Order: sequence, then C-alpha cells, then structure tokens
Amino acid sequence: GYFVFLPDIIYDERGTGIAALDCVNIGLDQLQAHPNIDEKKVGLTGHSMGGYETNFIATKSNRFAAYLSGASVNNIIKFYFSYNTHFNLFDFSRFENGQHEMNVSFSENKEKYFKNNPIHDVEKVSAPMLLWAGLKDENVTPDQTMAFYTGLLRNRKPAIALMYKVKGHDLGIGSQESKDLNLKTLEWWGYFLKDEKNIPWIEREMKYYQQ
Repeated sequence: GYFVFLPDIIYDERGTGIAALDCVNIGLDQLQAHPNIDEKKVGLTGHSMGGYETNFIATKSNRFAAYLSGASVNNIIKFYFSYNTHFNLFDFSRFENGQHEMNVSFSENKEKYFKNNPIHDVEKVSAPMLLWAGLKDENVTPDQTMAFYTGLLRNRKPAIALMYKVKGHDLGIGSQESKDLNLKTLEWWGYFLKDEKNIPWIEREMKYYQQ
C-alpha cells in the first residue's frame, strides 16, 4: 500500500547533508504530478548513513509527515573526533576521504561541518520521529541516537527512541528485535501516513506532546 522511492544522492562541495537535502527535494519535485502520491503523506527513512541524511533533512524540511531513523550519526563533529572500535580506525578518515565525502578536515573548514550537523538544528524538526539503535553498536555508538532524542524531547518535538539492548549496528535477519522493529515500522507509517489509530505505544507517547 505504499509507493517507495529511493532517490540518488550525489555529494558536492557544500557537504553531505546539504547535498542529500537537495537531491531528495529534487526527487520529490519530480513526483508531484504522480496521481497515486499524496504529498501531505510522505515519510522519510534511513539507516546508518541514510539515517544521518534523514536526521539532517528533518531539521531543514517541512515536506514529510513523519521520519524513521536507525543507527544514525547526529553530531558529526563529535563523531569526527571519535575512534571506531568496529573498524579500528579514527572516524575523521570517514569524513575526509571516506563515506561522508566532506573532503576537508574540520580544522580547515569548520563552517562546512557546522552547516551539515543535524543536532545543531534539532529544534527545527517539524514532524514526528522514530529513532532506533542497538546498545552494542560499535560502529555508530548509541549515544549519537540518544543525543538527538534528548534534543527532540528538550524542544518538545514528538519522538520515540527504541534502544535494543543486545544488538549492534543492525538487528540481524529474523531476530526478535528485527521482527519488533519491522512491526513498529509498519505501525509507525500506518499511524502517520494512513491515519490508522488505536496503536497504543504511539498514542501513549503522542499524548505527552499534546499537553
């Protein structure tokens, strides 16, 4: 019952988050005339790198009805100065010449890092967010998720965080945790994109933000 769209992301000199935001917006613009898509009922989701992009876009966009972000980086400056025990490397390498493609050090262009850092604008998130992480994650440590969740709570933004005690960067195929997340994902999108109600774990939390 969903139209699923996977836009291409092409990074450029503006930085990872800004480029992702631009690519997603351009992709959505191309779908505006599609007769089977309700522009007011669009959700954005991502895991790991895609989770970072989801978090950043959530601080800059009002085009989405809800977000779902897993095992994601929310403070790229803290992450830059971290040591990754999963890959046994300093995470700054992943920004300067790796996955994040910032292609410059923090000391050489601090403004670029600040402009692409989701947590600096967490108060601007305009739609409910479901976050999840594994507490045993050594790739993107769960404190990244908790920091963003804390920022959302502090600014009274509707948010729920699912923290899986014995799992790492992913939840594993067929695990109980994976089944739990899959079920909650369907309920999350059903609630916010299809107006399905009577989902207690969501309604219980949403009442807090309506007070």
